[in-house]
Amino acid sequence: MDNLIFVAVLSAAMLHAWWNFLVRSNTDKVLAMIAMTAGHMPMAIFGMLYLGLPGREALPYLLASAVLHVGYQIFLMNAYRFGQLSHIYPIARGLSPLLLSVATLVIGQDSLNPGQVLGILTISLSMIYIGAMQFRFDKDGPKGLILACVTGLFIASYSMVDALGARSTGSALMFYSSMTTLNVLLMLIYSGIFHRQSLKRVVFDGKKMFLVGGTASYLAYVLVLWACLHAPVALVSSLRETSVIFAMFLGVILLGEQITRTRIVITIVMVIGVFMTRLF
Repeated sequence: MDNLIFVAVLSAAMLHAWWNFLVRSNTDKVLAMIAMTAGHMPMAIFGMLYLGLPGREALPYLLASAVLHVGYQIFLMNAYRFGQLSHIYPIARGLSPLLLSVATLVIGQDSLNPGQVLGILTISLSMIYIGAMQFRFDKDGPKGLILACVTGLFIASYSMVDALGARSTGSALMFYSSMTTLNVLLMLIYSGIFHRQSLKRVVFDGKKMFLVGGTASYLAYVLVLWACLHAPVALVSSLRETSVIFAMFLGVILLGEQITRTRIVITIVMVIGVFMTRLF
């Protein structure tokens, strides 16, 4: 992985942590998620007008990805109802690189050297530990933990599908612009059925999330998909998930969430894992 790709993925990590922070800090998680998802549309429209639509070969990936993204969004906004940002986020994001590494070995889509595998394991297991150790103190029981794990399964699934879809078109911007349009449509249908009141409030109460959160989320994922055109999906995913570091500090500084010595040590271990992926 060259320096440009490395910087692009870390930039995506910062943007990703920011929109997750905005969702978590909003009192109405459903409204925030709807507004953020809908906020993809301005840039998606630009991408489709600029590059056009993908060919037929991308259609299966587009449909599968749109459904998987909706599943991810539904489980994430419900997970945030039963856990703090610094609890849910590390587990959901930490599981994904592990699952993608296994998928990479099984389907042989990408190749990983031993140093990269070791770095991915270090980053992922550190993230999962940070989140899991917090749930001992949660009064809501295992609900948040279970939802976070399911969210992680969705993340791994859509990450692989999206990477393959982007590679089939040769353009991350073209693929994601079309896919996220389908995703927005499905999310609005779901919200109209199950969360009609939150959907009605988006226009008046979700403007910041629409503009700031939607733009941050869109740019973050386009950068990730662009990186997947040039590097293994599991490696890109593990580096992207270092966003947990940024998310943790956002939670502590702006939401008043607690930080401990253990979490600081684990964060340092995660940084070491990043260097492992670069040195080998």
